Amino acid sequence: MNGKILLLLLCLGTGKIFSQQYYGKKQVNDQPKAEFILEDGTKVNGFFVGYNYPNGTYPGFFDKDNIYSFEYKKTPGSSAEKLSAKDVKSLKIFDDHDDVTSAIERLDMKYVDKNGKVEDKRKRSFQPLLYEGKIQIYGSNIDICTNSICNYAYSEFYIRNAKDDFALMPVDYDKMSLFSIGSMYDRMVQSFRYAGRNCPDFQKYMDSFETKLEDKAFTKEINERFKQVRKQAYDDAKKQGYKHNQTQQVIGDYMLRAYLEFYAGIIKEYEKNCPY
Repeated sequence: MNGKILLLLLCLGTGKIFSQQYYGKKQVNDQPKAEFILEDGTKVNGFFVGYNYPNGTYPGFFDKDNIYSFEYKKTPGSSAEKLSAKDVKSLKIFDDHDDVTSAIERLDMKYVDKNGKVEDKRKRSFQPLLYEGKIQIYGSNIDICTNSICNYAYSEFYIRNAKDDFALMPVDYDKMSLFSIGSMYDRMVQSFRYAGRNCPDFQKYMDSFETKLEDKAFTKEINERFKQVRKQAYDDAKKQGYKHNQTQQVIGDYMLRAYLEFYAGIIKEYEKNCPY
């Protein structure tokens, strides 16, 4: 199965709905058709109203599920009802032609600690599928909003072997601090190693990739590449005459694509070398 990047429709469309803010409640104006798949396999159809974020401050915020509950209406004129995020496995949003425009899945999480040990995380995350392959990529942008001003913070990604029932974060911002940022690439390598743990040839590739990451010139090149992507996004937004929030949206979209292509490049090595 060849991997497929699902950016143009699913990611960028979903990102505009499901980009995560740090506080409060997200509502949409048009209340599109929606389908919830619950934990027991039951389908709940209705009209999407919004969802509730956790409240909190750093660092406790990062120990919470990124969505607490969803709100929907059974009919356009009925009262809104809530579904606990603990009971929801996935959500699809439809347009007027019943085509899927956005979709998110609940990811049960594990993380790789600094010693390479895999542990359960205390939270779950709802994310759109961005790359369909033997190892899948999920993710979205994190926006930090103060009143009506929003800033792109970073792009959060999750990887899941298609045979696993849990996901890993290549860069685990939940566990990162100013003192541990230097180990970002080490943990990324460990996460991909674990996702592709049953393929010796992929482990050999990760050995060579890890050796490259020890070269400061190579990591500098990677960092410079992402810096240029951000600059290009800003310049393109400026040419369009976008205001602050629109500019931040463009920066987020560009960075999401760039990181996705970077991670997908690693996964394609797995797909090329591993028959399962």
